[in-house]
Amino acid sequence: MERVPSMKSAESAYLPSAVAPVGAHIEQYDPWLEINTRNLAWNVAQVRKIVGDMPIMAVVKCNAYGHGTVGVAKALEQQGIDQFAVVKVQEALALRESGIDGTVLNFGPFSPAEARQIVTHDISQSVFSDTVDTLAQAAKEIGKPAKVHIKVDTGLSRVGVPYGQALAYIERVASLPDVLIQGVFTTLAEEEDFDPVQTDRLQTICRDAEKRGIAVGTVHAASTSGITASPASYLDMVRPGNCFYGFEAQPQMELKPTLSLKSRVILVKKIVPGDTIAYHRRFRAEKGMLLATLPVGYADGYPPQAVGKADVLIQGRRWPLIVYMSANHALVDITGAEGIQIGDEAVLIGSQGDETIFVTEVAEWADSSPYKVTTGMSPFLPRVFLE
Repeated sequence: MERVPSMKSAESAYLPSAVAPVGAHIEQYDPWLEINTRNLAWNVAQVRKIVGDMPIMAVVKCNAYGHGTVGVAKALEQQGIDQFAVVKVQEALALRESGIDGTVLNFGPFSPAEARQIVTHDISQSVFSDTVDTLAQAAKEIGKPAKVHIKVDTGLSRVGVPYGQALAYIERVASLPDVLIQGVFTTLAEEEDFDPVQTDRLQTICRDAEKRGIAVGTVHAASTSGITASPASYLDMVRPGNCFYGFEAQPQMELKPTLSLKSRVILVKKIVPGDTIAYHRRFRAEKGMLLATLPVGYADGYPPQAVGKADVLIQGRRWPLIVYMSANHALVDITGAEGIQIGDEAVLIGSQGDETIFVTEVAEWADSSPYKVTTGMSPFLPRVFLE
């Protein structure tokens, strides 16, 4: 695959190592992530097959589920997506810094100091409490409107103005002269019988607001689960997130994985019977072994709970991760191998030769979920975007 740059700079003032320089990993032995933008485009097409011409707001929160907020947003922009959702002001600012000029909605909280940044950089902000007054004051001082999406709690009971109080809150926000309501939204519980109840509650609130002469803007509820299970929740816009990354199967979609975690062998060592390995001499060799050391550890985001069950690909073959993973190192049992040497590529997630290790496998080995595995990838890992 051809290696291509995804933004004007590899660094961001707001996020560490948003996108690695092209080819940055070729000469290094430290681990890196590769993001397959061709598969990302394929997954976008799978969503569009279902939702048609419905507007899409791509959820790139949590560092794009570990894939890299800026690089993923740039790749999605090439697929015609110009609306993005994040959960941190820093992520929103990084998108603006990178040149993303479409809608950026921050689902997360903000401080009084960040209110000025939100207004200055034309970031849309989720509101559901009196903190909207902070935005209004910042907007008045700066001389441009604060753009908001009102979050309604229709039954998830996490964040949002309770649906019984939502109409009054919408009226209050609409009365603020320096605040523009761009949308009203909710988060579904992803429960077959309850999602329609939530959707109806949201629509009723918005209809009542419009009857009072309030323009509520874009009404939205459906995330990935809603897209596949609850077409009635599409409303004015859908908010797909994890389906773009292809790390777990979704009904009606043929998704392809986009993320690979790779490193290189930094040492090949023979172990004789009786040798001990790891802190506290955790492992004692009962027979001669050949081990490969990788500079990958739990500090990089690989789940250490997978060790003892997990495999790694070296020279197109599966080899077991053994003993123990430290913050920065992992050991691979390559006993019986011929020709493995320092510098050889090691794949912890992804393909090599005819073999593939899927994120779902790593999640199963770690008794976790694909979402948690990818989201846990360190933001300091270089992310190389491939076409």
